[in-house]
Amino acid sequence: MKSRVFGSLTGGVIGFFAGAGTGIVGGVFGAIAGVLVFTAVGAAWGWSAGPDVMRAVQRWRGK
Repeated sequence: MKSRVFGSLTGGVIGFFAGAGTGIVGGVFGAIAGVLVFTAVGAAWGWSAGPDVMRAVQRWRGK
Protein backbone atom coordinates (compact mmCIF):
# COMPACT_ATOMS: atom_id res chain seq x y z
CA MET A 1 0.00 0.00 0.00
CA LYS A 2 2.90 2.33 0.72
CA SER A 3 4.16 1.88 -2.83
CA ARG A 4 0.77 2.84 -4.27
CA VAL A 5 0.58 6.00 -2.17
CA PHE A 6 4.17 6.91 -2.99
CA GLY A 7 3.52 6.22 -6.67
CA SER A 8 0.41 8.40 -6.64
CA LEU A 9 2.25 11.27 -4.99
CA THR A 10 5.18 11.00 -7.37
CA GLY A 11 2.94 10.68 -10.42
CA GLY A 12 0.84 13.61 -9.23
CA VAL A 13 3.90 15.82 -8.80
CA ILE A 14 5.22 14.89 -12.24
CA GLY A 15 1.79 15.54 -13.73
CA PHE A 16 1.56 18.86 -11.92
CA PHE A 17 4.87 20.04 -13.34
CA ALA A 18 3.97 18.79 -16.82
CA GLY A 19 0.56 20.46 -16.72
CA ALA A 20 1.69 23.72 -15.15
CA GLY A 21 2.79 25.09 -18.50
CA THR A 22 -0.15 23.89 -20.59
CA GLY A 23 -2.71 26.54 -19.69
CA ILE A 24 -6.27 25.56 -20.59
CA VAL A 25 -7.15 22.12 -21.96
CA GLY A 26 -10.38 21.77 -23.94
CA GLY A 27 -12.45 18.63 -24.05
CA VAL A 28 -15.95 17.23 -24.14
CA PHE A 29 -16.69 18.71 -20.73
CA GLY A 30 -15.43 22.17 -21.64
CA ALA A 31 -12.22 23.98 -20.91
CA ILE A 32 -10.44 23.12 -17.67
CA ALA A 33 -7.03 23.92 -16.31
CA GLY A 34 -4.37 21.64 -17.77
CA VAL A 35 -2.64 21.30 -14.41
CA LEU A 36 -5.72 19.54 -12.98
CA VAL A 37 -5.88 17.09 -15.88
CA PHE A 38 -2.20 16.21 -15.82
CA THR A 39 -2.11 15.92 -12.02
CA ALA A 40 -5.10 13.55 -11.99
CA VAL A 41 -3.70 11.42 -14.81
CA GLY A 42 -0.26 11.33 -13.17
CA ALA A 43 -1.72 10.27 -9.82
CA ALA A 44 -3.76 7.51 -11.47
CA TRP A 45 -0.72 6.32 -13.39
CA GLY A 46 1.36 6.34 -10.20
CA TRP A 47 -1.30 4.33 -8.35
CA SER A 48 -1.05 1.54 -10.91
CA ALA A 49 2.68 1.74 -11.62
CA GLY A 50 3.89 2.39 -8.06
CA PRO A 51 4.29 -1.25 -6.98
CA ASP A 52 6.17 -2.16 -10.17
CA VAL A 53 8.55 0.77 -9.81
CA MET A 54 9.21 0.01 -6.14
CA ARG A 55 9.90 -3.66 -6.95
CA ALA A 56 12.36 -2.63 -9.68
CA VAL A 57 14.13 -0.23 -7.31
CA GLN A 58 14.41 -2.93 -4.64
CA ARG A 59 15.89 -5.38 -7.18
CA TRP A 60 18.34 -2.73 -8.36
CA ARG A 61 19.41 -1.85 -4.81
CA GLY A 62 19.83 -5.53 -3.92
CA LYS A 63 22.49 -6.09 -6.56
